[in-house]
Amino acid sequence: MVMTWTARALTEEEHEAVLAKPGRAAELVEDEPPDPKRGVDLDTAWHGIHWLLTGTAYDAETATGQAIFGGEPIGPDLGNGKAHLIDAPTVRKISAALDNLTAAELGERIDVDAMQAADIYPGFWHERDVFHDWLQPRYKALRKFYRRAAKQGRPVLTAIL
Repeated sequence: MVMTWTARALTEEEHEAVLAKPGRAAELVEDEPPDPKRGVDLDTAWHGIHWLLTGTAYDAETATGQAIFGGEPIGPDLGNGKAHLIDAPTVRKISAALDNLTAAELGERIDVDAMQAADIYPGFWHERDVFHDWLQPRYKALRKFYRRAAKQGRPVLTAIL
């Protein structure tokens, strides 16, 4: 089963709707493909990006760790867990942390053997140019997404689908 990560910056109305009816979370994150001005889809690169951000498989304590695994669970199980709702102040912290880490710096953290040993999904880390062709463009999209959401003061809804 393929697991993809997606996120959506919520309008005030969407945020209120999700809080009032958590089941709405599923509708909002399953928007395929997400609106590029309000969402981002990392496809299956999410776990590799998280590992490069944190050096761990699942840390969510740091601001960079919150980028993928942050927020509070909300709504029904979507098959790989619940969606997560990240409040606007945390979105700003995530954005600032990502802005302090360039894609080039992230690329310096590549250690394919360690990623394989840590069982980082999806596991094809030895493929040629995996960082430049696959992880780097998605990391840049993630940074841009959080920067835009932070500027607009929006909470973010994320999910692994």
